[in-house]
Amino acid sequence: MHTSRTAIDARPLRVALLLLLAAALTAALAGCGSSGGGGGGGAQGSAAAAHEEVAEASSEAAEAAQRAKRRAREAAIVKHEEAELAAKRKQLEAKLAKQAAEAPVRKKHTHANKQHSSKSERSAKHKKKTTKKEKASSSKETPAEKAARERFAKEEAQEVAAFKRREKHEAAP
Repeated sequence: MHTSRTAIDARPLRVALLLLLAAALTAALAGCGSSGGGGGGGAQGSAAAAHEEVAEASSEAAEAAQRAKRRAREAAIVKHEEAELAAKRKQLEAKLAKQAAEAPVRKKHTHANKQHSSKSERSAKHKKKTTKKEKASSSKETPAEKAARERFAKEEAQEVAAFKRREKHEAAP
């Protein structure tokens, strides 16, 4: 939905112009009726009341137009920020993919001449004990990838928190 700026601004101006025209006509009619004598005082009071109503209605229309403009501005700002976050996320994902592609890949070297040792040689004394930490780090993630992933998670958490704060702040007024 694309509306021009002049279409948004013209409607409140038209309403205000019509209300002003109605107030002028009411004032002119009230002025003509008061020349007859003693009955003119009531007409002037009703004309003043009508003029106040018109002025109040025009100010309410102007305020409504300002509120609508403010909401549209805020919606555009939120949409822009979401687009920035999406672009940032894509950049970070591309960077991680590039790092993963550039990381040296360990190749399994098989030796045809190597003989397997018997079970007796691999006794409990010679076995290497693996800890939980080694098992976790043995995944195919490099330290650079791990740091980038943690940084990405931290940034995401900050962005989510900022977005929630902004929504809460906008919902308050």
